[in-house]
Amino acid sequence: MLHLMYLLKPTHKAHLDMALFWDWVEKREEWFYRTLEMAGERRWYVRTIGDNVHCLEHYVTFADEAAWGEYRRAVSKLSKDPEWERIRTEQGLWWEILDSRLLSDVPFRSKPRN
Repeated sequence: MLHLMYLLKPTHKAHLDMALFWDWVEKREEWFYRTLEMAGERRWYVRTIGDNVHCLEHYVTFADEAAWGEYRRAVSKLSKDPEWERIRTEQGLWWEILDSRLLSDVPFRSKPRN
């Protein structure tokens, strides 16, 4: 499995109305991924300790490199639609992308403690 991670810092606008911000995040996630079936599980976390406290970590899982490539091609194609790209780039009003990473699973499964 591959996991795409974005580290997102909410903007001043987001901090002015966090309820509106979270509503926007939820609607945007639904809009963005609605045609990207190759994108698997999506998770969101708020950092509560360490660097970049109160920033968001957003993870998207892909079954394999082929699914990741399909995702990249699909986003590239969608971005050629001016209306889609206008909506996508609205994100700059709500967050700043601080970092992104592509992670892969280790070749063993962790065992729970007894």
